[in-house]
Amino acid sequence: MSKKSFKVEINPEVVKYLRETSGWSIEEIAKKLKISIENYKEIEAGREFLTFQQIKQLSKLFQRPTSAFFLPQPPKELPISSAFRVLPKTEKRISKELLLAIRKAQYYQSIVNEIILDLNISFNPKIEKTKLEDNPIQVAIKERNESRIPIEKQYKFKDAYEAFNTWRKFIESKNILVFQFKFPLEDARGFSLMDTLPYVIVINSQDNILARIFTLFHEYAHLLLGITEIYNDEKIQNKEIEEWCNSFAAEFLLPSKAFETDPDLQKIMELKIYDDELISKISKTYKVSKMLVIIRLKTLGIIDEKTCKEKLVELKTVLNNRKVKKEKFARNLIKECIKEKGREFLFLLRLYRSFNGDKYIIENLYKSVF
Repeated sequence: MSKKSFKVEINPEVVKYLRETSGWSIEEIAKKLKISIENYKEIEAGREFLTFQQIKQLSKLFQRPTSAFFLPQPPKELPISSAFRVLPKTEKRISKELLLAIRKAQYYQSIVNEIILDLNISFNPKIEKTKLEDNPIQVAIKERNESRIPIEKQYKFKDAYEAFNTWRKFIESKNILVFQFKFPLEDARGFSLMDTLPYVIVINSQDNILARIFTLFHEYAHLLLGITEIYNDEKIQNKEIEEWCNSFAAEFLLPSKAFETDPDLQKIMELKIYDDELISKISKTYKVSKMLVIIRLKTLGIIDEKTCKEKLVELKTVLNNRKVKKEKFARNLIKECIKEKGREFLFLLRLYRSFNGDKYIIENLYKSVF
């Protein structure tokens, strides 16, 4: 018998917890371990034990450290649903990849929470809470003025990536962390967390960069409202909330002021019709998605809700059918780290390290997320 195949007595409740919170079914795991469903059920019932080799296999599948299986009891954690007010009706609809992204965001959030408590730093979000009864356009105008990023600067963004990084910096200046993780686009474009400090926005790195800009401000609007959610524009849970957040994001990124001076915007206002060529030009000029421009035309009454929905469906179909060429580049781990975690998060880690040296919390940051 191999040294790695000996059976290990561990708490079956921990095994069950790790499986369920990673999004795996009993049937899927039994198949992966190449054992019967009945045998696996015996393991979670505590009448049979996993081998060490099986624990290592499950560790990779669940994307958890091996040490997690040796906890005496499952962690006393609130279910994922408790972090969101807008969520699919059952957590079973959340994919393994999205569950991992949520756990990862919560883990990074907990690290910063420990840092700000340990260093006695105030990290309250610098935002003014609002309500659904408030006009999203007026709220967006106020927020845009506070950004101190004039429309003239928006014209001059070199590309959509410079635009995204500039807007991300503005959001982070509000003591809100912005992460970019990879998970299926059909699951979500992004989500936000505000059950504890710091507030967090997570953007799907799989999405088009212009769509990510829109999601960033859609989620920011959710934080202003105090209503967190998993954002999927195809599976809207609360129409009133989503329309408020969309209207806010559209006004913020394509301000009413621009319509007073921009000839293309003035032309589309005069025509009062949907014009593909003008939509594309406006999208390119302002570094915003066509989806945002369409929503903006609806909020201005240029197109009605029916036309808006039809055009968004058409746009989605085109984007879904578009084949993206994946170019191979040499990996730049520093850039990847900054892209995923954001400069504010990394600054806090460096600050903490300067006070505490090579403390465990820092050295283990890039290991598997528990």
